Amino acid sequence: MPELRLPMDFTVAMLLQKSLRLVVLAGLLALQLPGRAQSFLHATGPKILNASNQEVLLNGVNLGGWLLQEGYIIKPGWPGVNGKQTQGAVKQTLYATGMSDADVETFYQRYRNNFITKADIDFLAAQGFNCLRLPLHYDLFLTPAQRAVRNGVLHGTTSYAAYVSSLSSWYNANQLFVDPANMEALQLIDTVLSWCAADNIYVVFDLHAAPGSQGTDVNIADALQPLDLWNQPVYQDITVRLWEKLAARYRNDARVAMYDLLNEPNNVPTNQPIHDLFERLINAVRAQGDNHLLLLEGNGYGNDFNSLTKNTFTNQANLVYNSHRYSGTGYLLNNNVGTTDPGSPNSLRTIGNLTNFRSTWSVPIWVGETGENTDSWMHDAAQNLNSVGIGWCHWTYKRFESGSNAALFHIPPPYIVDGPAGLPQVLTNILFANAVPNPALAALAPNQNGIVNYPDGGSYQGLTAAPLNRVVWLQGTNQKFVSSEGGYQAMTCVRSVYGAWEQFVVEAAGGGKVALRNSLTTRYVSSENGTQPMTCTHAAAGTTELFDWLINADGTVSLRGNNGAYVSSENGTQPMTCARTTLAGSEKFLFGVVGSTALAGRAARHSVVGFYPNPVSGTLTYQLPAGVAGHRLSVLDTTGREVLSHAFAAVGEQSSIDLTALRAGLYLVRLVGSGFHSEFNISKQ
Repeated sequence: MPELRLPMDFTVAMLLQKSLRLVVLAGLLALQLPGRAQSFLHATGPKILNASNQEVLLNGVNLGGWLLQEGYIIKPGWPGVNGKQTQGAVKQTLYATGMSDADVETFYQRYRNNFITKADIDFLAAQGFNCLRLPLHYDLFLTPAQRAVRNGVLHGTTSYAAYVSSLSSWYNANQLFVDPANMEALQLIDTVLSWCAADNIYVVFDLHAAPGSQGTDVNIADALQPLDLWNQPVYQDITVRLWEKLAARYRNDARVAMYDLLNEPNNVPTNQPIHDLFERLINAVRAQGDNHLLLLEGNGYGNDFNSLTKNTFTNQANLVYNSHRYSGTGYLLNNNVGTTDPGSPNSLRTIGNLTNFRSTWSVPIWVGETGENTDSWMHDAAQNLNSVGIGWCHWTYKRFESGSNAALFHIPPPYIVDGPAGLPQVLTNILFANAVPNPALAALAPNQNGIVNYPDGGSYQGLTAAPLNRVVWLQGTNQKFVSSEGGYQAMTCVRSVYGAWEQFVVEAAGGGKVALRNSLTTRYVSSENGTQPMTCTHAAAGTTELFDWLINADGTVSLRGNNGAYVSSENGTQPMTCARTTLAGSEKFLFGVVGSTALAGRAARHSVVGFYPNPVSGTLTYQLPAGVAGHRLSVLDTTGREVLSHAFAAVGEQSSIDLTALRAGLYLVRLVGSGFHSEFNISKQ
């Protein structure tokens, strides 16, 4: 039948558009599923690791100017309103032209729809970036009715005190962040997560504009009143509740790399209130059963970490320290990896201070913002940070300007603040196809600069297949290691550290099956057909020594015997079995790759008399067989690259070497002398 066209005024059209959005969002919520089968990230010592315990360097891009606008991104040199270049000042500029609140909100919805699309994400993935930081404004978690009260302050129709009073009332009545269908931020987040997962890109949630404003720089937080996050207790309560809701929603979503709990506190008189809020936020997230990596930013725009070190927090697991590195007049900063600021060890700007802080507190470092400089400076920052194992995130992806700037793309005029007549063209120019690449793109794109996001050979999904011909350890959900017990008794999962008995070679056994051979005893793990506790005593791989290596959605691995049952750690309370017919926590294991079959085989044939400690943090001592007259020691990382070597000429049965300079991780130690060859695996803390 012919298309029926009905006249619709603007209000009716907007109501229909809103209704459609709500229906779509309700469908998304109804179909909400756990994250894709990709690798959760976690912190072990100073490294960020995937579920296969392989190192991940997050090299990404900030999506600044999208969900939160800072004035300089909108128009270079724009003076703003009353000295403020905030997103609120942009809205005030549009109001002053006669646009209604509904008109301005409609423009912003269209702006958010166009500024970042799937085409942008696909492009960034093709450039080799593996991470996006998503700056969020808390007002997008408010309902439209609640946000209208905030906009009333900008209009001058509502007092700031009345808005704070409304927030308090909503908080006390549990009316904040409880209506997902009316929280636009959730729809945007879920869309981004879907796009990024399809392109193997992690997402970092960044609370960029916190309730009340986290500093005196009002532009960063779109502040109505500077520093009120610290002056009005209700704002801290609201921030805690927001992260509680986000953690409850995304706790099982591996597409999310990290939560950046609070962007750039600045000019806070002391660090104690920052510490106290972080303590609350960390505990609130963990209380939801959420173990995502948590980013902490210090005072002074993410650099001053006095009183914020890891030992000051109750929950210390999976913390990452976030430094923002910029250089400009009055705060010039070089990119030399050895430059330090010895008088301020907790000031994280120089690369030397970053690496020293990382070693001192055994925590990962991530540079969540860097950029706004020359192409050569930004290129050197990216290269040199990666050279010491520190990932980074470029600020920013797009910003308005008639010519090139330090973003990856610039958006040509007109500018939003130039008035309503140019807004349709603005909405066209911000689309991916119409933004103009800057030289910064070539200076930073990982694929063009040899930057490796997964230095241990992993991937976005970790290891998605059995690591054949590699030596692994298995760790149960009780955080203990699976042990062969040397083949002397039934296998257990009770060891707090892994040694030779806790290392297994994964061998292909045909038909997609694998067999696990202890790297020292050369005996095979057996399911014992599920009729008795498991052992590691069999000299050959028969039917009961074959397993399916199954990667679970959360990145863990499960082993299924030929009897159709799963290997169980029995939570370390009794010998291991292979009799469980359903998958639960005791049937899931983390695993880490140690070395190759060839290395393990030689280590079994030519063993040193002993070595200790393992794991090692400083000096490794080892005892040689009697009569060895000199030898050469080499240390190799998991890629087979030699990272340290030393020749010992003296005759002796015991020697030692200082490994303090090595980064934390897994290594192979190789000893070679006249008629003598020995190799063993160590863990460096």
